[in-house]
Amino acid sequence: MATEIRIEDVTSSLESALSVSSLVPLAQGGQKYVFECKLEEFEAVAKVVMLPTGPDHFHVLERAQREVEILAAIDSPRVVSVLSEVVELEYAGAPFAAAWVEKRLDGTDMRFNLEEPWDSDRCARLLVHIGEALTAFHEQDVVHRDLSPANIRELSDGSFALMDPGLARHLAKSALTGLYQPGTPGHRSPEHVPGGDIQPVSDIFALGILAYRALTGALPIDPLGSEDEYFHRLRNFDCPAVEIMRPDMPGPMCAIINRCLQRQPARRFLDGGELLDELKLLPDFFGLHFLES
Repeated sequence: MATEIRIEDVTSSLESALSVSSLVPLAQGGQKYVFECKLEEFEAVAKVVMLPTGPDHFHVLERAQREVEILAAIDSPRVVSVLSEVVELEYAGAPFAAAWVEKRLDGTDMRFNLEEPWDSDRCARLLVHIGEALTAFHEQDVVHRDLSPANIRELSDGSFALMDPGLARHLAKSALTGLYQPGTPGHRSPEHVPGGDIQPVSDIFALGILAYRALTGALPIDPLGSEDEYFHRLRNFDCPAVEIMRPDMPGPMCAIINRCLQRQPARRFLDGGELLDELKLLPDFFGLHFLES
């Protein structure tokens, strides 16, 4: 069914089902399409996930519903806002896609901003702002599980926001908990290995990877080679200290990142809240202001 659908059919269905207008294709990745649009007075994006035929149809639909349910439960300027529920788009009387609307964020994805090593101020904003986003997730007993540069937005004012919790795991609601440990190669924690137990502390490790990569241009654990080789390194290798590659960075920042990247979960910050508490202890952490708790 999905291969028979034209882009015109998708936009027509979106306009009818979600009352959006001014649709412009923005991006495509796998079976997900993103459109710029307007929803009343809001600048927005419409997200469309094509639904496969067969039993996987319901799995993909539930994943989209989980993503929107999680976003709807979180109220934080560091997390993208959702503006609608999930609807099923239909063509010729049959559902072919799940769709919803989110507030549009300006700026660019972090993945496009890694050509040059970052300075300390920019990395500090990343640590604080995504730490605040993770705190909002972890307070809802939700683990993001896929903290990668494609899911971090750097806004035009220099702030950062977290997006796309499509692989998130809800620790309290079994119906929202996946049975496998997904994630982006290079940005997985040691708990992402088969049989691992992903917890908020796993998101902390992933944030450490983001900061390490932003400062050095490298990943602390090499994902190349076979998946088994990568999993072996995640289980057994220690991440190098960030100051080895960036001796010009402030010692307190290096200490924070190195602690995030400890192989043993108990040696890291246990969740976003504990990370923020530590950051707030640093005197005038690069002049950043924290969100009101």
